[in-house]
Amino acid sequence: MGVKIRVRGAGKYFYLDIHYRGTRKLESLGFSLPGDKAGQKEAWRLAEEIRTKRELQLASGRFQLLDPVASRKTITKYAEEIAAQYDKKMHLPKSLKYLKAYAGEIYVGDVDEIFVDGYRAFLLSQEALGPATASHYLDALKALLSRAVRERLIDHNPSKGTKKIRIPKKAKPYLTIKEIQQMADAQTEGGELSVQCKKGFLLTCFTGLRLSDIKNLCYGNIRRDPVPAIVKQQNKTGELVSIPLCPTAWKLIDDRRIHPEWMINPRPDELVFPRLTASKAVNVHQPLIALRKKAGIDHAFGWHAGRHSFAMMTLEASGDLYAVSRLLGHNNIQMTTVYLQLIDPRAREIMASLPEIELDRKVEIIKMPMRAEGINA
Repeated sequence: MGVKIRVRGAGKYFYLDIHYRGTRKLESLGFSLPGDKAGQKEAWRLAEEIRTKRELQLASGRFQLLDPVASRKTITKYAEEIAAQYDKKMHLPKSLKYLKAYAGEIYVGDVDEIFVDGYRAFLLSQEALGPATASHYLDALKALLSRAVRERLIDHNPSKGTKKIRIPKKAKPYLTIKEIQQMADAQTEGGELSVQCKKGFLLTCFTGLRLSDIKNLCYGNIRRDPVPAIVKQQNKTGELVSIPLCPTAWKLIDDRRIHPEWMINPRPDELVFPRLTASKAVNVHQPLIALRKKAGIDHAFGWHAGRHSFAMMTLEASGDLYAVSRLLGHNNIQMTTVYLQLIDPRAREIMASLPEIELDRKVEIIKMPMRAEGINA
């Protein structure tokens, strides 16, 4: 292992010549050698300082020690570097403004359990954040600290064992069989987009697919043998699901081109519901709202209610938590137990078995005779 300073090119730029684990690479320092002697002396001094720090970093990695340079970054600077690798809609990038406001200039190596507890309280004090969002942002910090451990910026994760943010459970909106039938009976208005929104929503009720999966569902995802099924990689989780199609779901997908031998089969990449993604301006929520009103259903719900409805129907019909979890593509069965709590047939049996009492029964009151010695003459 070795790190040497090199000056290369016509512009006399500084580089670090690094030999590490059998490989060699040049890292530019981003500045060149000045023309005057005083500037040259300062440039060499700075290059040597950087070389020393880089060598220490490599040595810390080789001997499984903490990185003496990176651990002196501020937690906000480190979070910004990692967040830049993520989509802006993910929790770490979105939580940066809160982390900056709370953390100030504290170094990664100085973050401890008290800091994490304080950040938790700080998030809960923000009126703009609900408990669920605050919980996600706290989890983002915990994940960041776990990464800091892997990258040897710190020797342990100070967030382990700290108190989580409790998220109140909310009832998941779903439709009954009667309401799903009302949606199927309702007439659509607004052309082909409304028609495909109706079919797509009904398909979520009978397959559990999310809106994102309905949008990019292709005929190549449809299997006929040995039984009609959708075999698809979920857009959100990347999990592969195989969902057998009940007769209703098959009718929603069958456009009379999938299986008849005398018809031309569609391309595998042809979308089942192309109008849902015809342009970025397409609004797939308004047609669903209009259809709900046409169906005479007074409680509001969105596309995801179809997935909830599927979970409720399949659990009610089978009681098989593991099979339903696989159909939904959950990678944690605890996610599926939420639905079980809503239907819980055993709970209904227990409550039905409780004895009844008579609430309006009239009881005769018997007066006791008064003792003679307690009465004045």
